[in-house]
Amino acid sequence: MKRVWGTQVAILTGIAFLFTVLSVAGVSAKDYNWKFASYVPPNNKSLGAGQKWWAEQVEKRSKGQIKVKIFWADELCGAKEMMSAVSSGLADVVGHAPVYTPGETPIWNVAYQPFLAPPRVEQILMVYNRMARESKVFKEETDRYNCVFVGSHDSSSNNLMGKKEVRNLGDLKGLRVRCMPDLGKILRDYGAVPVAVPATEIYTSLNTGIVDAVIFASEGFRTWKVDEISKYLTLDMDMGALPCFFYVNKNRWNELPDDLKKVIQGIMDDQPAFVSGLISTLQKEAEEMVKKRAIQVHSFPKADRDKLVAKSEEVWEEWAKRSNNYNGCKAALADYIKVRDEVVAKTSKR
Repeated sequence: MKRVWGTQVAILTGIAFLFTVLSVAGVSAKDYNWKFASYVPPNNKSLGAGQKWWAEQVEKRSKGQIKVKIFWADELCGAKEMMSAVSSGLADVVGHAPVYTPGETPIWNVAYQPFLAPPRVEQILMVYNRMARESKVFKEETDRYNCVFVGSHDSSSNNLMGKKEVRNLGDLKGLRVRCMPDLGKILRDYGAVPVAVPATEIYTSLNTGIVDAVIFASEGFRTWKVDEISKYLTLDMDMGALPCFFYVNKNRWNELPDDLKKVIQGIMDDQPAFVSGLISTLQKEAEEMVKKRAIQVHSFPKADRDKLVAKSEEVWEEWAKRSNNYNGCKAALADYIKVRDEVVAKTSKR
């Protein structure tokens, strides 16, 4: 009996020692179940696929310790409710598009400013990762909502597709175009008529004549079926980005041991290459559809684009002034441009 009792004590002591070692090493045996709120449907080939990849990688690389369940469009909360959802803990992780609530996150909304993003998708995501880690104003705004940046998704740069031909600046006159508000201010100077239309209503708006053309990423035209009813595509306008940022509730983040935090940070570092590959595949599919439907393709003149770019700084200034944090927005813009130029210089030859 004493021998059995002694054996049991030895086993229990061994188990306790093992948990102590694991704790000291920063390794956790606890499981974490996260709810991820998305504003797109599960069949979305770009952002939806990117969010699925992120969730799968988190579970795979954490060896199942972190499990992520995605709640698709409006299942958990709406697109305009993401920051309240993640700050309160209703959602553990959200995919947030600041353009939907510019007053909530004006600092992160800098990413939507026209003619600001670097040319390649992986470069864009590299900039976001560095902003989250290095920029004081970006980190402060994230802290304000009790969350931590854990990744992002973006598209290729925005161009134009629709039922009316646009070959140059002159063709913008009278064009009813679906675009972001700040970009619309620039296009309005050349006679365009900007129209605010949610992404989910793009097809109907173009089909019924509410708009003549749509500004979106090239692969986005295929995603939203704009190419099914369009006659013309104008490339080389490259007017900006349409990001989605992933945030995790800070309480959930702080529960993680260091080894699992490093797992997620590693996924963030790998995300630019994955998203770039995904977008490249979608662009090829979009190009094939353009050929199949005999859509006429035009290249926007560089000299005309330069005229649009020249007006962008005025729009950036207006954006900062109408925000509730002018100095913060100006600092965010300066940080973004500095990091963007560094990233482009470092990766342009790759």
